Amino acid sequence: MTLIDGQLIREHIKQECQKYKCLFQASQKEVAIIRFEASENTNNELKGRYEAARISAEQKVATFNAIGVIPNYMVLSSKIAVQQFENIIESINEDSKMTAAIVQYPIPTKFTSSIQLLKPEKDIDIVRRKSNNLFKSCATAQGIARIVESYADRDSNVAVVGGGGFVGNGVLKYLQASRINCFCLEDGDDLNRTREADIVVSVTGRQGVFTDYVLSSHRLIVDGGFTPTANGAVGDVDRSVYSIPQNITPVPGGVGPIEMAILAERLVKMELSIELEKWNYQQLQQEQMQRSTIIAPIAIAFFGQQANAYPQFIRTEKENLFVLEGNNYQITFNSSTQSLTLTRSNENLTLIRLTLVSNKIETARGITNEDVARWQQIESAINTTITQPTDRGIEL
Repeated sequence: MTLIDGQLIREHIKQECQKYKCLFQASQKEVAIIRFEASENTNNELKGRYEAARISAEQKVATFNAIGVIPNYMVLSSKIAVQQFENIIESINEDSKMTAAIVQYPIPTKFTSSIQLLKPEKDIDIVRRKSNNLFKSCATAQGIARIVESYADRDSNVAVVGGGGFVGNGVLKYLQASRINCFCLEDGDDLNRTREADIVVSVTGRQGVFTDYVLSSHRLIVDGGFTPTANGAVGDVDRSVYSIPQNITPVPGGVGPIEMAILAERLVKMELSIELEKWNYQQLQQEQMQRSTIIAPIAIAFFGQQANAYPQFIRTEKENLFVLEGNNYQITFNSSTQSLTLTRSNENLTLIRLTLVSNKIETARGITNEDVARWQQIESAINTTITQPTDRGIEL
């Protein structure tokens, strides 16, 4: 079983979009992100959906910030008047700096028709539930379809559970446009029919609905559910069956980051009329693994050298956690799990995680050719005699 790392896709697209960051910064373009707060009498199930909307909105803010676009984040009370909400939409329509807008679902019923006032050309996530000249459906649906395309072949059969809903229907549209065989299942249908498929997509939003239907013959399970709980977010697929399919998108960390990647792609297309090269997850994964296999042994050797020669540079965070930090990278060694992680110093992102006992690389993402070149420089300096304690030959 392999967990699909959505952050791998997000980091790839972020790097591609950052090529245009200076253009976005120069134009000072904005994206409006609107979400509503749950009312006092909202039931617990709906409160969970509002909490999911909060998490998603904050991820969008981070995504747009990373590529140089200004997020205009608005949190609205469900008590505001319809006219007030419509005025906000109209102001977005009229503002030339506002290149796109997203309204997070769920929304109070009284505002449903007001969303239709948003100009189609600013509807980056198809919140009006109507396709525009650029996009068929929401970013989540397109992201799910793209992951499926990464694993499908001409004989594949894809079951989309919840295919009658907005996201599910969008997945079906994208798959059909790519000529991938697919069929729709809904609540009340016999879920045993998923056994006919080698790829299953679930977008029901029903916590843990998938258990007995997950088979080892499934090449891929895409879990499009997201329900916040006291113990963390959970999806449609119960975690007890994660080990069964050959590949699965986990919750969290699977479809969510991929959705953010698609939104960034779309913004480049909307604002700059540039279509980014279409990615394939398996190809990107292979590329990242190749880069990580170059860097990982150098990072191990460098940490060992520094720990022996200059222990004063190793920071002890906990009894079993030791950190070596430089201007570019941070290496963390966990003596309890015998694992080593490499991160970029200015980002909260693990580039490489490996288990030293088995020498197995568990995570590889966000690694650029520049990273490889820099670590090859470090490798050439590892055996250099260092005379000054503050000069370690090369900056990490």
